[in-house]
Amino acid sequence: MFGQPFEAFRTAALSLLRRAIPFDAGVWGSGIHSTNHLHTVSLLDFPVSETIVYAERWQAHDIARAAMVAQPGRAMRNEDVMAPDAYRQTALYREYSRPAGIEHALGIVERDALTDLGELITLFRSDIDRPFSEDDRATLEALSPHLMTAWRQAQIAHHYRALAGGGDAGFFEPESYALADAQGLLHAAGAEFHRALTEVASGWSGPVLPRVLAPLLAESNGSLTLGRWDFTARPLTARPQGAMRLLAAASGAGALGLTPAETRVARLYAAGLTQGEIARRAGVSPSTVRNQLASVYLKLDVHSKVGLIQALARPAG
Repeated sequence: MFGQPFEAFRTAALSLLRRAIPFDAGVWGSGIHSTNHLHTVSLLDFPVSETIVYAERWQAHDIARAAMVAQPGRAMRNEDVMAPDAYRQTALYREYSRPAGIEHALGIVERDALTDLGELITLFRSDIDRPFSEDDRATLEALSPHLMTAWRQAQIAHHYRALAGGGDAGFFEPESYALADAQGLLHAAGAEFHRALTEVASGWSGPVLPRVLAPLLAESNGSLTLGRWDFTARPLTARPQGAMRLLAAASGAGALGLTPAETRVARLYAAGLTQGEIARRAGVSPSTVRNQLASVYLKLDVHSKVGLIQALARPAG
């Protein structure tokens, strides 16, 4: 699945899910839980036109979806919310589901309580005599958190590689990163980034970054230190105005004691890039790279590139 192109990740994941839960078509949407707004949607064997019709006319009448949104983490079938005979009398079934070939649906919503980011997976069967079973429901409930984690990490890894020119050098821990648009609206965030947010903005909840991190979005290459946390932000395109940002957070007491910028420079240098190449990739001056490497050597108490490589290979702690 991780070998798939980024744009096909969710579709590939749904295809793999078919091995555990047979279904005819599936939809996977990502967005903001509290507002029910979707950033993006991936479809497997389901027409785009039917998705648009559903969103415009029928979503507000879908009580099964409403129940899933109200109870994140619990997989549900239509019959878990309404008796099948009663459901087939509804306008949603008669005018949309049946014409679209949907006889049975099984879905789940996952919500990140801190950031308010949400994911929705819905699976469909067209044979009226093949309802989803209780085992199918339990299987989706067990697998969905892992699918959501994989998707979050895939987003972060993809955008890191795009920013770093296609390589993984310097990409040490996806849980330390986040993605946000130019207005600070989060699209993905790792567990370590969560931890940093809870420390620097007590009581904060998403989906918009806390105000204390606003300076990161005001510059093309932002950096900020708050307490023991060092934050950086880099635009994902050459035109920072309006661009998505890849953000990183690292604790001065962890991550080998290096800041995010120092960690990236150290790993790029250890991977074989020259100081000039690192400077061009990071968009900083060669003297900045030299100063960062000097700081790295002091913090790690190393005196050569071999020593640096060995230090970076040791677990942080």
